[in-house]
Amino acid sequence: TMQPAPLPAPSPARRTRGPSADKTAHTQQQITHAALATFVAQGIGNTTMAQIADRAQVAKGTLYRYYPSKEALLQGVIEHALRHSAMNLPTVRQPGETVHAMMRRSLLPTLLALEHTERGDLAKLIMSEARQQPELARLYKEMAFDPWQRHVVGLLQMAVDEGELRTHSVAACAQLLSSPFWMGLVRNGLPASAGGQDYEVAELTGMLLDSLFGIATAA
Repeated sequence: TMQPAPLPAPSPARRTRGPSADKTAHTQQQITHAALATFVAQGIGNTTMAQIADRAQVAKGTLYRYYPSKEALLQGVIEHALRHSAMNLPTVRQPGETVHAMMRRSLLPTLLALEHTERGDLAKLIMSEARQQPELARLYKEMAFDPWQRHVVGLLQMAVDEGELRTHSVAACAQLLSSPFWMGLVRNGLPASAGGQDYEVAELTGMLLDSLFGIATAA
C-alpha cells in the first residue's frame, strides 16, 4: 500500500523589521530640527504638523508615529535643544577643584551656548507665546527651568557642606544666579532700535557666582 506523501512543512512567518536605532534617531533629529526652524520662523501657535512634516521631508504618518501631538513634538524639541546642557551631563569634579571653580567650568559654557544657539531662540519663543498659551510656559518650566534650578541647588549645597559657601538660603542663591538669564531673555529679545547693549548672560552669572563665594571680580 502506498503511503501518502508527507505534507510540506509550513513556511516560517516572515518578520517585519522596524527601522534601526540609528535610522530612528536620525528621523527624530530631522523632525525636531525642522520643527524648531518652523516654530522660530512663524510661531508655535501658527505652525501645523503638516508644515513640519513637509519641512522635515517625511510623511505626515511618520511624524505622528514619533510625535502624536504638537505638545509631544514640542517636548521632543525641548529635549533635543537641552541635550548638551550642564544639567543633563555628568558633573565630573577635577582633583583639587573647588565647587566654585567647578560651577564656573560647568555652568558658564552652557549659558554662553544658550545666548548663541537654538536653545536661546527656543526660550525666547516660548516666553513670547506663553501668555496666549500657558501650557508652553508650564512645559518649559518643568523640562528646563526646574531641572536647572535643582542642579544648581545641588552644587551650592555641596559648597555649603564643604564650608566653601555661607548662606541662609541655598534656594535663594540659586534664584539669584538665574536672574541674568531672565534679564537677558527680555532685554536681548528687544529690537535693535530699542537701544542699549545686549546682556551677556554668562558673564553676569559668573560675576554673581564670584560675589556669592566672596571672590573679587576683576574690573
